[in-house]
Amino acid sequence: MTRYDRADTTARIFRAAVEEFATHGISGARVDRIAANADSSKALIYSYFGDKEALFAAVLRSRMTELAEAVVLRPDHVGDFVGDLFDFMTANPDVLRLVSQEALHVAPDAVPDFDERRDHYAEKTGAVARAQAEGSVDPTLDPAFAVLSLMGLVSWFVAAPQITRLVLDEPDSPALRARYREHLVELSRRALRPSADSER
Repeated sequence: MTRYDRADTTARIFRAAVEEFATHGISGARVDRIAANADSSKALIYSYFGDKEALFAAVLRSRMTELAEAVVLRPDHVGDFVGDLFDFMTANPDVLRLVSQEALHVAPDAVPDFDERRDHYAEKTGAVARAQAEGSVDPTLDPAFAVLSLMGLVSWFVAAPQITRLVLDEPDSPALRARYREHLVELSRRALRPSADSER
């Protein structure tokens, strides 16, 4: 008799749910399709996660945790953050699609895990503030605005590949991504660098 493995079953459900939600959104997603693709059952999914919204919240929480662990904003390398974020997002485009689906379905003040996620971004803002105190980032910049701007630099390339294709006028490729990544890092460093006026 085959031994039941809850962790393996949960992992299969998560993989199927990520694809389902990223492709069809929360409203269009179907639990029976997730169950079929996960080689599981609707009853088991409801037993583990509750309703469809709870499953989406669990999937998004898991993917955002992976992002937080993989991409760290360090006070001594603030400009490099955008490059690391670009690497993660281009390798995991479902994350941005999931966040976009959340924005369509949930009011900003009602997102799952609001306090924890806000605190996570506050840590990034704090890292920029420490870099400002150490003199490596322009102290006249609002730290929270700087964090949001750095994250925004990555979004269009990943979220709208058709716009990327039209603007850059060349197909996506590893070489193109490498060049664009280098551009993003250099752009960030120049934007964050203290000006002569701010150093007086």
